[in-house]
Amino acid sequence: MNAPQKEIHPFADAIHSFCIFADMKRIMTYILLIAVMTGCSAGRTAKIEKAITEGDSLFAAKRYTEAMIEYSEAERLASANDDHFALGRIYRAMAHISNATYGYADEIGYLRLASDEFGKAGKPYNSTHVEFEKGLAYYNSQDYASAEKVYRDVLYKAHESADTLLEAQCLSAYAALSLEVNRPDPSLAIDMLSRVANELKCPLTSADRGMLAYAYSLAGMHEEADEWVRKALQTAATPAETAQARFREYQIRSRSGADAAALDALEEVMDYSNSVEMASLRKSVVTSRQDYLDKQHELTRSRLSTARLMTAFIILIFLAVTFALTGYLRYRKLESEKLLAEEKSETEKYMTIAEELQTKLRSATKRLPSEKHTAIAKYDLLERLCEQYYIYEGTDNLQGRILKEVKSVIDGLRVDPKALKGLEMMLDRNCNNIVARLREQMPKLKPDDVKLFIFAASGFSSTTISTILEKDKGVVYNRIWRLKGKISSSEAPDKDDFLDVVNA
Repeated sequence: MNAPQKEIHPFADAIHSFCIFADMKRIMTYILLIAVMTGCSAGRTAKIEKAITEGDSLFAAKRYTEAMIEYSEAERLASANDDHFALGRIYRAMAHISNATYGYADEIGYLRLASDEFGKAGKPYNSTHVEFEKGLAYYNSQDYASAEKVYRDVLYKAHESADTLLEAQCLSAYAALSLEVNRPDPSLAIDMLSRVANELKCPLTSADRGMLAYAYSLAGMHEEADEWVRKALQTAATPAETAQARFREYQIRSRSGADAAALDALEEVMDYSNSVEMASLRKSVVTSRQDYLDKQHELTRSRLSTARLMTAFIILIFLAVTFALTGYLRYRKLESEKLLAEEKSETEKYMTIAEELQTKLRSATKRLPSEKHTAIAKYDLLERLCEQYYIYEGTDNLQGRILKEVKSVIDGLRVDPKALKGLEMMLDRNCNNIVARLREQMPKLKPDDVKLFIFAASGFSSTTISTILEKDKGVVYNRIWRLKGKISSSEAPDKDDFLDVVNA
């Protein structure tokens, strides 16, 4: 049986030949060459590790844009050094940034690269963990078929390699998947999470407890569902975990018919969701990486010879001036167009509101008895707007006058308590004390909700209300929807009357 061959350095054979056929001067030259190359390689490795470490620190501090730039520098160095293991770590880190900024498509792409590089480096453990993260990315992007395929493969590899933690994580992810498909399988979810706790002896997370609660609810085991959702809320350590647990509570309460409790849970989830700025985060990170790549391209060009560099510099100055001038002129044009568009949009918005208010006043004048018409006429802000229509209708000054008056109406309703009180009095006179009854029968209602009720009951559109409150239309719509829910779930004797005037 032949003895195993020892691995020989690429230059060792050459040195052996030199020992026999060459003089000591040439031998020493070759040894020096090996030392220099080894030192250069060590220096490049140190730079790669420094860039990765700096990127990790920035990522931990949630400075994602700066972290992406550091990782991109590390990628450049590792590619030049042909360091596959480092490249695998770098692409995995870039995937984590994409996940943190909700760029799941980019995350999947980076994880594929990481898995390939770990495979080239002979690191199956790292490759399997990356594959699991890819399954999570597929799940987050709602590609459930791909996620399930990945989970099955990872579960087998984790079990074979006795990687208990990875197996537990994969079972938990698989349980979540079994509850998301068109035909959920609560029994499978309960079984998988039970294996995590009982067989693998791994503690259940707040998310696991929430899933278990929802699974028991789907299975008709309501007491168990209540118990586990309570545990999920108790163990939630972050706002995100709390929102996740509250969403499971909403799912459970809505199934059981507890509409008020479901509404409260959903409101908390929506409040957390509205605080997350996904699109802007993702844009900044993607842009930063592209900026880095552009800078690296310019750096490479700067390493030309002196003569070519001077020529390129002169051309660059000329182009920079040209581009700057062109960019400035384009910027001025775009700013001018933007300003005109904003002015046009604002004009159209206020004219629409003015027409709405004027129409309501005219229709009220036609259909109300004289004593009620007097009550409306005494509401000075709206009456003044109507007068402007009568005076300037059909003239060139109509739009300017109306814009001025409608802005005054809006400002009055926003900041003047007397103006709002006048609108409330008008509603009470013409709608059988509707606001007074609301205040009496629902005393715990917030002042902002009462104000919103007054505007909605007056027949103002969501556009008008959003302008008065200086809130986005979507926010106003959600607040009206929540107000209806509070009224509907209350014990107020006249809640049907309240809902009728809001819905009208």
